[in-house]
Amino acid sequence: MSRGGESAGKRRVTAQRNDRKSAKTQRREQRRQEEEAAPVDQAKMMSRFHHLNELRSNGAITEEDFESQRHEIFVSLGLEDP
Repeated sequence: MSRGGESAGKRRVTAQRNDRKSAKTQRREQRRQEEEAAPVDQAKMMSRFHHLNELRSNGAITEEDFESQRHEIFVSLGLEDP
């Protein structure tokens, strides 16, 4: 077996590893920029959640609508995954 083949394999693995690291760094940077670009008004979101709970208690919205809107609020606050 030639040493050239082993060397090429190592270069390929190293290149793949570097590509994954680069992609991960780009995703982190994109997330950081998105978070800075759109700060969330927590008080406004909590007020919206309180109002949503009142609508649910009064029977003005369905359970499905409540869960959908609750999920949107929690995602915007970073409490749940999208």
